[in-house]
Amino acid sequence: MIQIKMRQLFLTIIILFIVNGFAFSQQLEAPKRLEKGTLDNGLTYYIYPNPKPRGEAVYRLFIKSGSVFETEEQRGLAHFLEHMAFNGTKHFPENSLTTFLESKGAKFGADLNAHTSMNETVYKLQLPSSDQDFVDSTIMILADWAGGLLLDSAAVEDERGVIFSEWLLKDGPKYDAQNALLLELLNNSRYSKRLTIGDTAVINNAPVSDLRNYYETWYDPSLMAVAVVGDVKPKKVKKAIKKYFSVQKSVLQGKVPEYNIENYEKPEVKTITHESLAKVELYTIQLLENIEPVSREQDYPAYLQNLLLNQLTSARFSELSFSDPAYVKAGYSYFSFLNQKRVLSGSVELAPGKVKQGIIEFATYAEQLFRYGFTQSEIEKAKTDYISNLRRRVESKEPVSSKPLMSEIYNEFYKGYKVISLKDEYKLAEKYIESIDSVALVNQLQTLRKPEQTHYMLYAFDEAKEELPTETELLEVFDSVAHSPVLPYSQDLSVPDELMPQKPSPGSVVCINHIDEIDADQLQLSNGASVTFKSTSLSPGRVIMSAYRNGGQYALDSADYVSATYADQILTLSGVGQFSRKELNYYRAGKMAGATFHIEPKRSGIVGRSSLEDMELMFQQLYMRWMEPRIDTAVFQQVKSKAIEAYQTTNVTPATKFGRDLGKLINGDNYTTRVFTDSLLEEGLTLDRLIPIYTSQFGSANGFNFIILGDCSLKEIQPYIEQYIASLPGYELDNAYKYTYPPTFNDTTFVRNVSENSKSTVRLIFQTNKSIENFNHTELLNDISAEIINKRLLKVLREEMGMIYSSRVRWSQALYPSSLQRCTITFSCKPEDVDTLIQTTLEQLNYLATQPESFKTELSDVLKNLKKEWELDKQNISFWSASIRNNLYNKVENWDRIAHFDKILEQVNTQKVSENINDGLLEVPLIKAVLNPAQDKQKEEH
Repeated sequence: MIQIKMRQLFLTIIILFIVNGFAFSQQLEAPKRLEKGTLDNGLTYYIYPNPKPRGEAVYRLFIKSGSVFETEEQRGLAHFLEHMAFNGTKHFPENSLTTFLESKGAKFGADLNAHTSMNETVYKLQLPSSDQDFVDSTIMILADWAGGLLLDSAAVEDERGVIFSEWLLKDGPKYDAQNALLLELLNNSRYSKRLTIGDTAVINNAPVSDLRNYYETWYDPSLMAVAVVGDVKPKKVKKAIKKYFSVQKSVLQGKVPEYNIENYEKPEVKTITHESLAKVELYTIQLLENIEPVSREQDYPAYLQNLLLNQLTSARFSELSFSDPAYVKAGYSYFSFLNQKRVLSGSVELAPGKVKQGIIEFATYAEQLFRYGFTQSEIEKAKTDYISNLRRRVESKEPVSSKPLMSEIYNEFYKGYKVISLKDEYKLAEKYIESIDSVALVNQLQTLRKPEQTHYMLYAFDEAKEELPTETELLEVFDSVAHSPVLPYSQDLSVPDELMPQKPSPGSVVCINHIDEIDADQLQLSNGASVTFKSTSLSPGRVIMSAYRNGGQYALDSADYVSATYADQILTLSGVGQFSRKELNYYRAGKMAGATFHIEPKRSGIVGRSSLEDMELMFQQLYMRWMEPRIDTAVFQQVKSKAIEAYQTTNVTPATKFGRDLGKLINGDNYTTRVFTDSLLEEGLTLDRLIPIYTSQFGSANGFNFIILGDCSLKEIQPYIEQYIASLPGYELDNAYKYTYPPTFNDTTFVRNVSENSKSTVRLIFQTNKSIENFNHTELLNDISAEIINKRLLKVLREEMGMIYSSRVRWSQALYPSSLQRCTITFSCKPEDVDTLIQTTLEQLNYLATQPESFKTELSDVLKNLKKEWELDKQNISFWSASIRNNLYNKVENWDRIAHFDKILEQVNTQKVSENINDGLLEVPLIKAVLNPAQDKQKEEH
């Protein structure tokens, strides 16, 4: 149930552009496994058998309808209708649909969900597929959504409060600012008058007949597709689709109104200021005509060129961020919007005190880009990286997961992209990538940009608004830069030939023990480090590595805390050995190998990843970062100055201050909870302490636990372990914690009436320092208890009372630097409902703690879901890596949580969960934290 959000507008990049001069029109061919067809009523179906994950399938009901088709009296009902899909269908009355799916191991949100936007509605399922009868039932559910919603009047009335609560979540200056950008993109079109959340008067009062009219009109089979991707039997799936979907008749025959978004006619500037905004930002927006989708070979070169264009633009602005610009960060992107337009957009976050200078530099860098394009070295690196990545994916024997394949089907149905195989895409890339050169790219950039059709959006908090340029001044900046001399971008780059001119002398493996439960080997090295290695084909042709050692920032003297927070960032950006950061990036072009170091609060660690062919390069980077770290003083000065500038220029909103004060109440007021002020950064972030801090964490490998998983044998990887890990220094290091969690708080009520939103946000925080005897058992019981609590709260607070849209229950635990357990229950509501909902929540916790039989069914559903997720997770290499690392980190004596999780689940019962809720929540201190609207805002609402 997702609305269009500002961040989505700039994360979704669809890259299409037509290049003239291709005389061929060969249609691209779909993969042989993909079956596509159309029923007599116009419904499209896709069936794509896929082996990963085993025993699972992804289902979608795609509908080419959304809020844009609503009448004035229906505003918000497309989204309302999506809610009603979970409140009664032909075969599943009331809320039995959710109950049925959860009894099969599904989890609402993760496996069962939907979203509505302006021109699409999508229903989503991800469910077990080993039982054909259940596959048949799942397709029946999709058909129920398509044509069998009951729309019971009592259920509609009950849902109004839930949807109004969702509307409350999107109310306030922050969302007004997001909507302003969205409305600018919609440019006064029909879409701008049909935002998906709708009108509260309609939500609260529309008759059921209006809802039914929308449903019967726009849920037409000629606007629909049903898609099934996963471990299924295609013939049986096809039979079920025909059985359940053929009965619905089409009235529209695929004919729907077309609503266009016009291009801008002239430059315009709009300014939005509010005290609740945290940043000063400028967006440049240009609307362009939509283009034909990639369905023929002749479309592919333009697709590839646009892909590289976005990669190159992102890399350029990323690199410019290291030149200490007057702005905070910036970028440009070229993307598709609502399948209606293309958008060329720039964005820059500006630093108060340097707003005009930042705009000038951003405009200058943009002009440099559009006037001259990219250097040959930039282009060759982008090409090499792209084609090498494609080649590795083609050569890998690892099957693609079903979800990405479903995304390709989505793009075909909604946007017209032809689904093609990875092998065919690689052939096309090889064929056309050399035709993309600096001339083609700069011509495209200059064709795309039209300053005379560009709009500008300025955002700022109140204290910075006096510094903002007027419309005339802003347009003059961009016009002046466009008519001024601007030098081409250049880079002084000389990449050394070898990362390691001389390899280290190997250390040795002292002993090897096999861990039968997880089929892994544990190697003790001569320098005191240990390596747990598991040979696996879960990620063919890949090696992943992680490592940790207890300690981190909490093991350092308090005087080093600020420097330690930035140490790994500064050293990473400075490069390694004789290589600068930039030289190392170019040296690794086309290779898949990397190793990064991290100093975290409770531990220090390493993350590495490589292809089999580049495995030695990963180990070499590990060794070099360990033995030859470097600090670029310019990088240090830039990181420090930007951190100070961020503190000095970021607006501290009332909500931000509320969060900080609450954090100190929970965690104590000490050097780990301090705000890094400008004076603290100036004094505490020092160049001469960075290497000593880094050495205190990585000077010795003694005590480090490495976890390596790869598509190779121990015999193949052991020489690299001996040469690059066992050869590291192995002296004793003090990693004792100097900071531990303070004693927990007393019962407290923490209320602030400062929010600019009309909703209240409630957090109930339970915390204890009680020692943890069995970490895995505690973690599992807390996770299960959190799920049970959330189910109960959604049932009572949402479904029965209609006072919230959603709730979140998060229960965490830690052994280091000392024992800590914390459970936080969060929800938003009307201010007048706060006390009632807090009291009801506490009553429900008491009910769960004293009535274990009351949630027997819910516990069964949770356990089924956990077992299902475990069986799926075991098919992913990342699960094994993280699970082995966490088992070692938390000093768990057995491997049952990984190898025999199903058996552990069988030992969980309602009585244990009730006791855990009582002991972990009702018997520990509680903070009732409430962020209410400001008093004047409350008066407005009433």
